[in-house]
Amino acid sequence: MMKSGEIKQDSRNYRQHNDKNKELMKKSLEECGTGRSIVIDSQNEIIAGNGIFEQVKKLKIPIKVIESDGTFLIAIKRTDLKTKDKKRKKLAVYDNSSSDLSIFNLDLLEKDFSKEVLLSLGIDVPEINTEGILEEDSFTHKFEEEIGEGFTVTFVFDKSFQELILKKIKDLGKEKVTKIVQEAILDA
Repeated sequence: MMKSGEIKQDSRNYRQHNDKNKELMKKSLEECGTGRSIVIDSQNEIIAGNGIFEQVKKLKIPIKVIESDGTFLIAIKRTDLKTKDKKRKKLAVYDNSSSDLSIFNLDLLEKDFSKEVLLSLGIDVPEINTEGILEEDSFTHKFEEEIGEGFTVTFVFDKSFQELILKKIKDLGKEKVTKIVQEAILDA
């Protein structure tokens, strides 16, 4: 077993984890245990899995290192879980939800990669004009809503998230979306 102090956080982590994301990962670990591996380089610095490592370290969960040269997939077999177990189902939801809640640090990515490389990696980077405003041709949907007291909120959606976001807005309704935005502004 390796001690968590021997593993170093990635000094240039491309993913950002908000408090809700961190809390969800912590809750998942507490209720369901581990379900995913992290990736470290030969110098014990994290390549992937900084967020979950941070929570594992806080919870003092032991770490077992499996060495690989990248030519085979490492599968974690949870011998305590069966296909229809409620805990197994919760773990699947936690795992996917926590991934959805983290976001890329585009500023850092753009320092390390060209736009062409980012696009080849599947990351859609919006164009920004000289005033810092997103160019509309990078996106397929723009939604503006007056929320009262002279405030208008404009949402500009990335093409890859357009269907998901529009479905959520439709499912929740304009009033609920407006309330969520107002609460988010008050909490900020």
